Amino acid sequence: MAHSGDKGRHRRRWWQRGPAARADSAVREAPREVPREPERRVGTVTAPVADRPQYTWKDFELDDSPRAQPNSPDTPDLGDGLRHCGRLERILHRQWDSRWETPPPEVVRAVESLARLPDVLKDKLADGLDGIYVGAGGVPDLDDMGYLRGAPLPSGRATWDVCAGAYGDRKIVVGDRPSPTPDVMMHEVGHALDDVDATHGDWVSDSPEFAALYAQCVPVLASGFHLQAGDLGRKEFFADAFAAIVSRQRPALVDMLGGDTRMALNVMLFFNRRYGI
Repeated sequence: MAHSGDKGRHRRRWWQRGPAARADSAVREAPREVPREPERRVGTVTAPVADRPQYTWKDFELDDSPRAQPNSPDTPDLGDGLRHCGRLERILHRQWDSRWETPPPEVVRAVESLARLPDVLKDKLADGLDGIYVGAGGVPDLDDMGYLRGAPLPSGRATWDVCAGAYGDRKIVVGDRPSPTPDVMMHEVGHALDDVDATHGDWVSDSPEFAALYAQCVPVLASGFHLQAGDLGRKEFFADAFAAIVSRQRPALVDMLGGDTRMALNVMLFFNRRYGI
């Protein structure tokens, strides 16, 4: 993917590690397809499209697509998806024409979730990301993701068109497709913070503190999605836990942990100490 500026983060993403990884591949993370059976959310995490032409993000950016403008910061919340999101407005792209279109409720919720973030997290995202794209449809319907239209997810059970959101190379993309995550936008924000808030080229979820916490959670984790091999499960749990906590859906976190409230408190303590949530 093309970057708007070199901030020292042109490193391999966590899903590209290993001797066979291609550092020049534009591999993006798929937040998961909607499962056919709730208990089988497996294998929908990454979608390497190794054979695609080596284009940049700009080759797929929809320069003539509509961009709704935010309301002023002092405008009351009107539930129209135009609520001002503070510093995030610098990188936030609302991909609809507010003169003729009303965004779907899922898109409005995505913007509302961004607006409710604490200012300290907005600052981290505004400084660390190149863009946040929000609009109707699946991931391929939004900027820079058109080449994924019809491309299969790793599970082979669906295509990227059904995906509600994705994060990769400092860009968040969120549409209006259904998703089992507590909050699609906050799930992708969780992945973004996991990336941009880390030091020394790692991810926050790779830190000894979170790795040890995750190891304690493993025996009670209720979903195979959070138990995927390598560091996939740990990173998806990080994003889902962040989403549940910051969106105030703490019962969802308890459910992820098989009803273990003490373990849920330990997870909440980690995110509280690090992000004040």
